[in-house]
Amino acid sequence: MKVLARLASIGLGVLLPSCTLIIDRNAEQCETNDDCAGFPGTTCSEERVCSEPLCATNQECVEQFGEFHVCSAQTHACADMRSTECTVIEGDYEKDDALLIGVVVPTDGEAAQTGKSITNAVRLALSEIATNANGLPPLPGKSMQRPVVLVGCNDKSDADTAAAAGQHLVSLGVPAIIGAAFSGITIKMATEATIPGGTLVISPSATSVAITDLSDQGLVWRTAPSDIYQAEALVQYSARLQEDVRLALGLQAGDKLRVAILHKGDSYGTGLGRVLEAGLVLNGTSALDPQNNGFYRRFDYGDPDNATTSAPRYEEAVQAALDLEPHIIFSLGTRESVLDVLAPIEEGWQLGAYRPRYVLSDGSVIPQLWESVVQGDTDLRHRITGTIPGTSNPRFNAFRGDYIGQFNDGTSPDVFGAAGAYDAAYLLAYSAVALGGEAPTGARLAGALSKMIPPGDPVNVGEQISSTFDALLAGASIDVNGASGALDFDPEDGEAASDIQIWCMPANGAGDAQSVTFSGLYLAGSTSTLVGTLGSVCD
Repeated sequence: MKVLARLASIGLGVLLPSCTLIIDRNAEQCETNDDCAGFPGTTCSEERVCSEPLCATNQECVEQFGEFHVCSAQTHACADMRSTECTVIEGDYEKDDALLIGVVVPTDGEAAQTGKSITNAVRLALSEIATNANGLPPLPGKSMQRPVVLVGCNDKSDADTAAAAGQHLVSLGVPAIIGAAFSGITIKMATEATIPGGTLVISPSATSVAITDLSDQGLVWRTAPSDIYQAEALVQYSARLQEDVRLALGLQAGDKLRVAILHKGDSYGTGLGRVLEAGLVLNGTSALDPQNNGFYRRFDYGDPDNATTSAPRYEEAVQAALDLEPHIIFSLGTRESVLDVLAPIEEGWQLGAYRPRYVLSDGSVIPQLWESVVQGDTDLRHRITGTIPGTSNPRFNAFRGDYIGQFNDGTSPDVFGAAGAYDAAYLLAYSAVALGGEAPTGARLAGALSKMIPPGDPVNVGEQISSTFDALLAGASIDVNGASGALDFDPEDGEAASDIQIWCMPANGAGDAQSVTFSGLYLAGSTSTLVGTLGSVCD
């Protein structure tokens, strides 16, 4: 049959005892392996002809080419699991029925702590599955449990690098990827690599509203909530802040407040800024009402990650804020929103008694915030708060304890995305089991995910793993409660509501700022209502 494939490429007609297909010079024989069903033992090659695969087992590839080589489900040829971007291979990859899961996150550079925490959370989930359930249940007709293998990739917080990692994972036949960590990078990887390749993506921390309407063929999901929820939390929190500012300054009802929104020019910052602006009420009316001319401004300060098309304009943004003299400043972005926007505004502020309140989003939660910008300044520490998706439910607390018990490498389970990655790993395992004997493709895993919503049997991730697998094999539906919150997905867009926490920076024993913590005030995802109060932890 390999001869058949070669002859087909030059347009010759052949007749072999095992198959009776006459090759047409101008016609493709197949588009998928199913088209080759009439020719036993063949698959659809890259040349769109039915031919014998170049390998049959992963062990065959290991024996021929060495460790970390597998028989690719995509090309049916031996392939190295490693690439420039993907260097971490963990699990029994030599087993042909292993479930491969890719992880694409930054593991060096300024965002390394985020990526390492996400990867560790996936490791924790896979370790629990291996230890408490001995892996995934056997395939029909088999007796051995199936391993889950992690293929870890470093995207260096760069969209092109993430796309290259995604293309490599697609070429291996990896059916699902956890990642990327950031919205713009997730969109680039998905549109250029994983969607065309039929691979499912579940991001644990990409929140951009642009992902909701992405043309993704049902292959982009996330355990992180859309910024629609974070913007709603910011809108409602703003109302409380405005009341606090009026009280602190002794303002009368007719006195007007000033507000500025300064945001990054990528899909994350722009989407969040625009949704916040649309719902923001200022001085008793919409922020966009002409009555607020001179009292409100939104400023896009560009995208440092895409400087060729959206050059950063930090100095202009800082000057715009200093000119407006806002009482409240929303700085929505990533590290630059702290280092290149907030810090220079504080340095250049000229007013006397009053200084602005700052509200940051989840992307601004970086160590430099409390270690350098705020360190030693109690007044500034009290004036900075922000929003971040998250929950303090019992399942998160259990995940947090298990994470701390297993990893002592300086990473934290409190990093946004860690709990969502832990949940994503379990969701993929559940989906693979629910498929029974079907091969776990991206589309099939997504189809199984869409059934894991109410009114199925309640399941807490990390608990009763074997019995949950048994229920899925029996055809039961489940309702997953994750460490990141209730995962009641909308099957139309692969998203679920989530709580949004208001965070603050508490002081340590010496009175210095330390890492952010939940304040006790949060937007309940189930009701979109701000509940609770800022607790004494914020003092």
